[in-house]
Order: sequence, then C-alpha cells, then structure tokens
Amino acid sequence: MEKITSLTASESIVMKCIWDANEEISLGDIFIMCNERFHKDWKYQTVSTFLIKLVQKGFISPRREGHRILYEILIPEENYIAQQAYEFVHFWNRGSASQFLISFYRDQKITKEEIQDLKKILDTHGEKI
Repeated sequence: MEKITSLTASESIVMKCIWDANEEISLGDIFIMCNERFHKDWKYQTVSTFLIKLVQKGFISPRREGHRILYEILIPEENYIAQQAYEFVHFWNRGSASQFLISFYRDQKITKEEIQDLKKILDTHGEKI
C-alpha cells in the first residue's frame, strides 16, 4: 500500500464533501456543503485555502472550466479509509484486527447481520488479511 499523507480535521471535512459529490465539484459547491452539512461558518477564502493544501498533498487536481475551477478526485475515499484504519489498528491494537473489533464493540451490540457480514469477510479474505 502506497503511503497517503494524513489529513487535518478541516481538510478531512473538505475532502469528505468532495468524495461525497462523486464527481468534479466547484469551490462554491464545496463551500455550501461544508457549511451546511458540517455546520461550519467558513468563508470562501478558508475553503479555498484547504483546497490548495489538498492539491499540494495530491488528493485532488484543479481543472479550469470557463470561469470556474472544478476539482477532480485523485485519491479515492476507500484508499484513504483503508490506510487510516490500518494505521489505527496497527498503533492502538498492535495490528490485531480481533482486538480492534473487541474494543469497537465493547459497549455496543452487534447485529446478526453484522456478524454474518464479518463471517463472509473472514471466509473470503481471511488469507489476504
């Protein structure tokens, strides 16, 4: 797995809006999504600064279309989540997926559907994991 740079909390919010759009998206649309979905009171310049940082980190690429700049995703959300999960489990649970699951479900109930899903994952990917 190629190392992906970690995101700050604010960069994560901006990137989550871009990932959720699932298509090229403009600063204006990102600005609205961040402020509405994540209850931020950010200015255009604030969001623009985060976009510049995300371009520098290689997460997105800008493309001019007329007077607008659209941002294209370069690092898929699934890749970022996989790396963050791996690093979390490796650091906090010494790489043990079972210890992670024990910690995760310690104070919650796990549904029968989730148990079946986990069994399928282990049966299918057990050797890979």
